[in-house]
Amino acid sequence: MHRLSLCLIARDEEDLLPACLASVAEVVDEMVVVDTGSRDATIRIAREAGAVVAEMPWSDDFSAPRNAALELATGRFILVLDADERLAPESRTRLRAAIEGASFDCGMVRLHNASQLDAAPSQVVAGATRMGPPIPLPRVLRRTPDLRYRGIVHESVSDWIAARGMRIARLDVDVIHLGAISGMREQRGKRERNLGLLRRRCALEPARITPHGYLALELISHGLLAEARDVVERSWALIHSQPPGISVLRLAVARSRLAIEDEAPERALDATEIAQRTEGAQPDLFFLRGRAHLLLAARATGARRLTQLASAETAFRAALSMGERGALRQYVAGSSSWASWNGIGEVMLSLERSGDALLAFRQALLLCPESPDAGLGEVEALLPSQPQQALARVARLLDTAPDGWLLAGVGARSLGTREDAVPLIAQALARRKNRFRSARRSELLARIARELDLDPS
Repeated sequence: MHRLSLCLIARDEEDLLPACLASVAEVVDEMVVVDTGSRDATIRIAREAGAVVAEMPWSDDFSAPRNAALELATGRFILVLDADERLAPESRTRLRAAIEGASFDCGMVRLHNASQLDAAPSQVVAGATRMGPPIPLPRVLRRTPDLRYRGIVHESVSDWIAARGMRIARLDVDVIHLGAISGMREQRGKRERNLGLLRRRCALEPARITPHGYLALELISHGLLAEARDVVERSWALIHSQPPGISVLRLAVARSRLAIEDEAPERALDATEIAQRTEGAQPDLFFLRGRAHLLLAARATGARRLTQLASAETAFRAALSMGERGALRQYVAGSSSWASWNGIGEVMLSLERSGDALLAFRQALLLCPESPDAGLGEVEALLPSQPQQALARVARLLDTAPDGWLLAGVGARSLGTREDAVPLIAQALARRKNRFRSARRSELLARIARELDLDPS
């Protein structure tokens, strides 16, 4: 039987580490923990659990302790976990079975982001207490002399995988992640730390686009769009000088997202097309193409508008089909599930097919109940036939950019209560600087404002 080693790095993880180690205690043959300067009981907890523990000063480099753990491991395969992760109970026997006679070098597991700390593992895996779809990650690695992580942050073994001939397998293994729960990243200071390390990594690797792609996506998530644009445009010029096997997907996703934010759909389509030539079919690329075509549809009329809407629907459905097959890499939340259902809902609204739109938005809400776009879309789809129900649902969405106020005003207007509609539309007009979550609603606001004798400018 092949030996399996857990490799884990930790610092001040006394609260989360015990459950992590317990989840794999009956699965792995050894546990290796590299501590990077804990001031709590992390080291004691790891040793009491039977782990081999090494202490290594933190040097602002995640690869260093990862590689130190690999050097101490003796297993033929490595299982990589963090302290805020747990191996799902039903995956224990499946993991051992996966490495028996395995021909792969890299096994992709499914990472499930739990929505609450006390969620039952089965409920997280089933999706009831999970945020978004599962994320495939390379966590089961064949231990070879050249196995190494690279990068001081967002460290990866992608260079090693490419050198080994990309022998990758999807494993029927589930890992539960607690670190994405609201407040956890902020409480543990991960965002600020990662952003600082990414800036430093880009300075250390100026000609390599991988860290720049990571940095751009992190900056976008922080709302630091000006810096993100600068990073993307400087590094985009380097894509044709990269060594074979270097992925352009992260950078292309960042460039496309910024282009859509800037209402430059042609630039988004160009970035996705270039990435698709080297990356092949990816749900993020399909989703972003769909968003770009929606922007183009909002500017077009007649047959050209219908063509753009058809292209948008085709792209969103392609992204959804990728989700059914399981995509190896995704950097846009919900691109292969709820976000693309939202996109299809917008297409249906643009075609005045409210019933089909309602079905799409409700499918999105089923997959992601907290999605404001799906909630707003459901309200808009209800307005033509069920305005009273739409008004009841929009109350909790009034502060979602100007969209909630607009849809409330449209609902009041459709019920014939001009006096109620005017202040709601006035609020939407006052909040336009925050931008609509759907480009189509800007035109709707102008039209309803004119109907109410309000100045749309």
